[in-house]
Amino acid sequence: MTVRAEQRVIEPRPWLDSIRPYHPGQHAASDDGSLASNESPLGASPHVARAVAKAASGAHHYPDPLAGELCEELARLHGVAPEQILIGNGSDELIFLLAWAYLAHGGHAVCADPAYRMDEISSQVVDARLTKVPLRDWTHDLDAMTAAEADIAYVVNPHNPTGTALGLPAIECFAADSKARLLVVDEAYIDFTDDPDATTAIPLAREGRAVVLRTFSKIHGLAGLRVGYLVADRRIVATLRKIRAPFSVGALAQAAALAALGDPGHRQAVRRHTLQYRRALTELVTRAGYHVIPSQANFVLVQAPDEDALITRLAAHGISVRPGSALGLPGTVRMSVPTAKGLHLVEQALA
Repeated sequence: MTVRAEQRVIEPRPWLDSIRPYHPGQHAASDDGSLASNESPLGASPHVARAVAKAASGAHHYPDPLAGELCEELARLHGVAPEQILIGNGSDELIFLLAWAYLAHGGHAVCADPAYRMDEISSQVVDARLTKVPLRDWTHDLDAMTAAEADIAYVVNPHNPTGTALGLPAIECFAADSKARLLVVDEAYIDFTDDPDATTAIPLAREGRAVVLRTFSKIHGLAGLRVGYLVADRRIVATLRKIRAPFSVGALAQAAALAALGDPGHRQAVRRHTLQYRRALTELVTRAGYHVIPSQANFVLVQAPDEDALITRLAAHGISVRPGSALGLPGTVRMSVPTAKGLHLVEQALA
């Protein structure tokens, strides 16, 4: 007779029970109607497909573990040493690396409320304490955040989901006055601000006074390939390299990112389109009777007391958007900047 062994069950660490899973935006039936995920309305540079096809012939080789060529290119772009750049599998991987290195086992982070979900989730995963400071006038309340004696202070600039942005002088004052030991500025949407050069915290990262996160998902349209990077003090980069998976960024993604950097014309076209259609979308939604939070990103946040009614109205015309209740701001709806056809769909839905 065979005696069946009792099934062993292992329980996850107890602090993981409190994590609310991340739920991404949903795609609509058409790309033009998919306004839930802040994807590039113009897609990637045509150079990207050619670079990926060429790189695919070497798919049997492991990729460069540190994406050296891409690091060199980004170092030139930002005026820093290559040792100050770390490439990641999207900026989300880098957020988790920062949490593992500087928050694990009882660390403390401070951020805005609502937080970018990956800042929140990564803090919970490593059993850190997270202080969320409510927004003031739809933007970061840096004065209140300054008082938090934290290991990391997260500033998402422009903020997601409001789209509001702080100028570099405000970030510099916060860096000087904050009691946090490390300032992390997430600039996923920096290219869509009215004046990126006057907004970016790269000068602080250059001096080792902040960590700046960037992504290829937005302005470059590489959301499906997962490439991000950070600019920081060499010591921080060296620490994160030790705990980063050695091949986390694939060869095709590295080739795509290099091709995207090599096409500044496409990048400028995406920026022009975004600024033009952000204004058009804001005017259209405002004429329909809604209030729109002034945005510096590739999306707008619409105040809608009955958000379900607005979401249903848009869905009837093949448009998907992001409910504010899923982003920590009930009574709002976040809409990505659309294509020309997408804007027409919105116009029909709100007519």
